[in-house]
Amino acid sequence: MTMDRLEDLRDEIFAALARGDETGARKGIKRLRRREPIEAAGLLTALHIEAGRVREALAAWRECAKYAPRDPYTIFLRARIYLLAGERSAALDLLTPLLDAEMSPAIAEKVYNLAGQCARFLGRAADAVRFYERARDAAPDLALRALNASNVLFNRHYLPSTCAEDKRAAEEYGALFSDVRPFDHGAHRRGERLRIGYLSPDVREHVVLSFSYALMTALDSARFEVTVYALNPEDAYTENVKRSVDHFRNLSRVSTEEAAHTIFRDGIDILVDLAGHTAGRTLPILAYHPAPVQISQIAAYKPAPVQISGIGYFASTGLRAVDYFLADPILAAGDAEHGFTEELLVLPQTHFCWQPLHTGSVPKHLMTAGRPIVFGSFNNFTKLGDDVLAAWAEILHRVPESRLFLKTDVFSYADARAEAMRRLAAPGIPLGRVDTEGASRDYLAAYNHVDIALDPFPYPGGGTTCDALYMGVPVVTLAGESLGSRFGASLVENVGAGALVARTLEEYVDRAVSLANDVDLLDALHAGLRQMMENSPVMNVAGYGAAVGAAYEQVWAVYEHERNCR
Repeated sequence: MTMDRLEDLRDEIFAALARGDETGARKGIKRLRRREPIEAAGLLTALHIEAGRVREALAAWRECAKYAPRDPYTIFLRARIYLLAGERSAALDLLTPLLDAEMSPAIAEKVYNLAGQCARFLGRAADAVRFYERARDAAPDLALRALNASNVLFNRHYLPSTCAEDKRAAEEYGALFSDVRPFDHGAHRRGERLRIGYLSPDVREHVVLSFSYALMTALDSARFEVTVYALNPEDAYTENVKRSVDHFRNLSRVSTEEAAHTIFRDGIDILVDLAGHTAGRTLPILAYHPAPVQISQIAAYKPAPVQISGIGYFASTGLRAVDYFLADPILAAGDAEHGFTEELLVLPQTHFCWQPLHTGSVPKHLMTAGRPIVFGSFNNFTKLGDDVLAAWAEILHRVPESRLFLKTDVFSYADARAEAMRRLAAPGIPLGRVDTEGASRDYLAAYNHVDIALDPFPYPGGGTTCDALYMGVPVVTLAGESLGSRFGASLVENVGAGALVARTLEEYVDRAVSLANDVDLLDALHAGLRQMMENSPVMNVAGYGAAVGAAYEQVWAVYEHERNCR
C-alpha cells in the first residue's frame, strides 16, 4: 500500500467514524491492520471506548500494549478505559507519570485534558485547572485550544478569585478569536417582529432547560419571532420546545462555521447563548457574530447584530462579539460588573424563570422537634472546597447530634467515594454523622430527609437550590462579590427568604446554626416554601416573559440608535 493510499484509507476511516458508520470504520481498520497494526489497534480501542464497551475496549487495548506498552498514547487509552469503567483515581494515577514526559502536542493535549476530567470529578479543582491549562497550551489547533481554555474558565469557578482576575482570564479566551472576521450586519433590517434566536446544547432533559424553557417560550408572539438552535441529540423535551416556538433547527451535525452562517442567513436580530463555557460549542459560533445583537456566551463569529449571554453559565465569555450578559439586581450587586467584558443587562427582578422538569414528588417532612437536624447538599462534589467543608464542620460541631446528608455522583464509585471521605474528614467533619448516596433520577424525594440545605461557595448551587426550595427545604447561602457567587442569593431573595442569605462566612455558619435551633420556623418553611416559590417571580412565567421582552426591545433600540449615529 502506497503512502497516498494509506492516507486515503485513514481519511475513509475517520469519515466513517464522523458519520457514525461503525461497520465502515471497522472494515477500514481491518485493512489498516495489514500495514499499521499499532495504529489499527489504537483506532479499534478508541472506537469501543466511544461506544461505551469496556470489555471490548480492553481486549483491543491489549493488542496496543503488545506492540507499544510504554507509548504515551497506549497509556492514555488504558486511562480512558479506566474512566469508562468509573475508576477515575486509577486513570489519574496511570496518567501522572506522563504529565512531565515528552509527548507530541496532539497526545499531550489528550493526556492533560483527561487528567483534568479525572481531577475535577474527584474534587481536586486546583489540579483540574492546572491540567486544563497545560492541555490548552499544548493543543495543536484553535478548536482544541478554545475547548481547553473554556475548561480552565469553568473550573476556576470552584476556586476563590477576584472579579478582576475573572475578567482577565476571560479576556485571554477572547484573544484566541482575535483573527476571526465577524459577519457584516450593515445591510441587516429587522422584520415586522423582532427575531430572537436561542443557541443551546441543552434543549433536552437537562437542568439548563428548566431555567431556559420560559426564556424561549414566554415572549409575546405578536412582537417576537423565536428560533431555537439546538446542538444536542433530541428527546421528548426537545419535542416540547419545538411545539412551543416559531422555528427550530438542530445544528449538532454541522461545523461551527456552517452553524454561524445558518444563523446569519436566518436574519436573527438578537442571539442569546445559553451555554457559555460549559459543554457545547456555542461560543465559537458567536464569534462569527451571526446576529446584530447577541446575548450569549458563544459569540466569536457574531452571527447576529446583538448577542447576549446568560442562564447556563455565570461569568464573562471574554468575547468582544458578545454585547450583554443577563443579570438581575441581586446578581449585579457587589463588584459583579468588574468581572465582565460584556455589559450587564439587568432584569427588574430575576434573571431566570424556573420550571421543574420533574414534578411528581411532594414535600413530606417529619416534624423537627425531638430528632436530630439533618443538613444536606446534593451539589456536585467539586463545589465542596476546603473552606466549605471547614464551615460545615463548624456547623456540625455547634449543632450536636446533627447529621450531614450528601447525595451526588462521586458516591456511586468506590475510588471517588474514598477520596471524598478523606476530604470530608480533613477539616474535622465526624464521618459517623455523615450519610451518603450516589446520584439518581428519582432524587427529589430524598429532600424529604433533609431539614436544611447548605449551599456551597464560591460556586453555589443552581438546579439543586431550586429543587431544594421546591421540596420545602430552606437553603442557607453565602453571597460573594462576583455575579456567579450570588446565584443562590438571587434565588433565595426572590423567593422571599432573604434571611437565609449570608454576607460573610461567619454569618453563613451562624444562620445555619440559628435555623437548626428554631424548630418552629423550620416546620413552617418545610410546609410553606413550595407555595412561596410558586408565588414568587422565580416561577412567574408571564411576568418574566414581559420583562425579557422589554429588555430585548431596549437593547435593540440602543443598537439601532448607535448604528444610525455612525
